Amino acid sequence: MTETIHKQLTIKRGILAIVVMYACQLLAGIIISYGFKFFSPNNEVPIEILGLTSALLSGIMIITFFWWDIRKSGEPFYPEIGLQKSKIKKSKGLLLVLSALILTHFLAWIYRSLILPALGHEGIIGGGSKMFSYIKTNGGSLEMSGFLLLALLVGPIMEEVVFRGYLQSSLAKKIPSWAAILITSIVFTVGHNPMILWPMYFLYSATWGWILLRTGSLKMAILIHVLSNLFYAVVGFAGWDILA
Repeated sequence: MTETIHKQLTIKRGILAIVVMYACQLLAGIIISYGFKFFSPNNEVPIEILGLTSALLSGIMIITFFWWDIRKSGEPFYPEIGLQKSKIKKSKGLLLVLSALILTHFLAWIYRSLILPALGHEGIIGGGSKMFSYIKTNGGSLEMSGFLLLALLVGPIMEEVVFRGYLQSSLAKKIPSWAAILITSIVFTVGHNPMILWPMYFLYSATWGWILLRTGSLKMAILIHVLSNLFYAVVGFAGWDILA
């Protein structure tokens, strides 16, 4: 029985999780693009709204698929992807999350607000922040609600289950944990834009991967991801420089 449990999460299954994620994103993009053209052929839909709708649909598709896959695998599979209580005390785990959150955002601020301007790259923001800025200026409550749903719930759950739960956890069975975090963070980073902000995205991913390793709980990785996105949402609403 122990051997069967050990073999449920394989590297092949971890890589397949990434493939499924990108396949769902591609399919959702096609559905949304043709859907808007069919129902509103004479109205040009802004790329930000297309992106938001597509990301929401793909996120829901991905979460639904992996919820089915996890349930199908049974309860013995849950700990393999970190669906378990933290192996350190809850209070200590929360302190760890908050400390990591503050440190990573401070380092991200140094990179974006001090290092990049010194190199002649001032005012660069990521895709998520561009979408937020557009919706804040041109969208309504429905669009903003959709964005917050994506940023604070759908996105973090989807990415942490796929990247940390499946990929990192599967790699860590065959290679050292630091190498699993490194590879996972590279894969995570290249899926974000612009490239000049890749050091920030890598920093976040490596930190979230370390949180999973340290606590053994995917919920803690999801929590720090949610808090990170919440920080940027608050920054955006406050009208300060959006950092990522």
